[in-house]
Amino acid sequence: MVINPEKARFLTTIVLKSIVIRKQGFNRTYKNIVRKYRLSEREAEQYYRILYNITMYYHTLRFLAGYFGFKSGIQGVIEYLYRKGFVWHLIEEDIENTANNFSKLMKISILYSYPLWLVKDLSSKIPLDDLELMLKALNTKKRWLRANLFKYTLEDVIACLENSGLSVKRHSVFHSVFQLKDPFKKIGKNPCVLKGIIIPQDISSYVVGSIAQSLALGDFLDACSAPGLKLTQIASSSRVRRVVAVDLSERRVRIIPKISSLVMLSTDPVVLVIQGDSRKINYNIKFDFILLDAPCSNSGAIYDDPAFKVYLNRSLIKRAHTIQYSLLSNLLKQGKLVLYATCSIHPLEGEEVIKKTLVEHNVDLIKIDYPYLESGYEEYIFSRSVHRIYPHRIQGQGFFVALLKPR
Repeated sequence: MVINPEKARFLTTIVLKSIVIRKQGFNRTYKNIVRKYRLSEREAEQYYRILYNITMYYHTLRFLAGYFGFKSGIQGVIEYLYRKGFVWHLIEEDIENTANNFSKLMKISILYSYPLWLVKDLSSKIPLDDLELMLKALNTKKRWLRANLFKYTLEDVIACLENSGLSVKRHSVFHSVFQLKDPFKKIGKNPCVLKGIIIPQDISSYVVGSIAQSLALGDFLDACSAPGLKLTQIASSSRVRRVVAVDLSERRVRIIPKISSLVMLSTDPVVLVIQGDSRKINYNIKFDFILLDAPCSNSGAIYDDPAFKVYLNRSLIKRAHTIQYSLLSNLLKQGKLVLYATCSIHPLEGEEVIKKTLVEHNVDLIKIDYPYLESGYEEYIFSRSVHRIYPHRIQGQGFFVALLKPR
């Protein structure tokens, strides 16, 4: 299908203004565009890929627009793209040729379209070769599916996938997890998804949920639960007796019972769902296990929605750090074992939260042995007692994980 430059310019203008100015997510913005302008299925698929790339590389496109003498901001980006006919391989050539004119860190920033401050922050934490592989992996869209083995057999799941026409690749280590071969394919109306036979869930999120499932017992608290994907993994454990799920967002809280009823069995524990702030709530019991999947900058989930990268700034990460520490501080008083996890590649949301916690609280770190869990960033004395899931090794999102036991 031939790209219509005028249409591409029109759609790009809407997308970038919605994301940059109104701070909307990419997927939500594009869904509204398809509905409002009645794009055909073929058009919707084609322009999604184009606009996804434009959003993913917005930082670099702004730089290129200035470098080649166009206006600043959104208008300059659109003028530059229009001059290139929105042909992505021509834009890639400009990116590569321009990046070669700069120092190593600036080159990485341009090639993978990440703010230079972030590249500098991370360059002191991991080798540059690994940093490049990590940023490249986060730019590459992926979709993962988890088989619902609580209600169905693996044979049922595979048969449904085959009959529904979804082309997938089974994970070599986690046999109930499948990667969609075409990550841009729409799956919301797929019967396997609608019936809860498969659950869209990133491989790294699945790993965190599986770790939590192996640790959970007795009274379990999911402190930042929505939409409840990890909750459904953990609550189905035979060792769990009572379950409390909390989330701050009233809208997102309403999703938890829907996901739970779709995935869990009627014999599983009843989930008590609460709208509340886990920085402040106090309970009358001490939970045997708490999962804190903390809100974050989403720097580890860039490919899920490239708008995350557009929003990314130091202030956002600092705010996330403050919230994460407040959550962890309150929950350490209310649990016998706390699993802290967050989908970020920046140390301020991982190692620095733990560093402050070790100073302010009387806790022990417990090392976890699980596939794809590696040590934290090396400059920290406790790096071997905390963990990171690296995007380029698992081909999934980037997570920080730490298991804490109050004394």
